[in-house]
Amino acid sequence: MEHFVSLFREIQPKFSRLYSRILTRADLTLPQYALLLELIQSLPNPVPMTYVSKKLYVTKPAVTSLVDRLEKNRFLKRLDNPEDRRVFLLEIQPKGRRVVRKTQGHLLKLLLSTVARLSPKEKNTVRKFYEALSKNLDEALRQHIRKP
Repeated sequence: MEHFVSLFREIQPKFSRLYSRILTRADLTLPQYALLLELIQSLPNPVPMTYVSKKLYVTKPAVTSLVDRLEKNRFLKRLDNPEDRRVFLLEIQPKGRRVVRKTQGHLLKLLLSTVARLSPKEKNTVRKFYEALSKNLDEALRQHIRKP
């Protein structure tokens, strides 16, 4: 277990630096990128800002701040909601789609080249690990948002 912890401590900052370099070139922050990812996952439908707030576990004012900059730089568009004038919908724009696809492409290429070096049994173990990690991250996010 100690070796696993050591590897995690080595890998996590490398992923952070890689994301930082890729997103800096696109003039994005990690929270802005996370918002664009949510919009990509909701395609083809625009989503309410409150939905994004809940999915990202951030306040509505924080989402407004993210949206202001993303809209200014034409990554997304804020739309009026025909059903409720108080609610704005968010729609990703082509520029936003391109930057998400490009960023995902960089990381996917890296992950796939790494997984290609593994045996089928090792690949299955990695898949199970990611499934468990995803569930644990969801739970940690739910718990974190409840605490002050």
